[in-house]
Amino acid sequence: MKSSVLIASFAAALSLSAVPASASVAPSGEEAQAASIKIVAYTEAPVRTQPYGSSHKIGSIKPGSYIYIQCGLQNSYGNYWYRTGSGHYTYSAHYFSYPGIPAC
Repeated sequence: MKSSVLIASFAAALSLSAVPASASVAPSGEEAQAASIKIVAYTEAPVRTQPYGSSHKIGSIKPGSYIYIQCGLQNSYGNYWYRTGSGHYTYSAHYFSYPGIPAC
């Protein structure tokens, strides 16, 4: 999937703020395959270009809203982050616990 389509899909899904958890929005086609794990934020969760708090913030997920992720990884400081289907990152501590998330 082209990066411009992924970025547009990500921005549309988030509206650069998020989708209410009560909304029934399901990913379709390639987006569903690329980002198949739905997680819900319990605090404001910035979405960043790299898995570091100092990296560029491109949007955020509001409490009670969800995002689709692809996998999880640990950065060089030992912090656990989730990678979205569009290749952006969000810090795992802002979300409810989800066991079984695959490593990136």
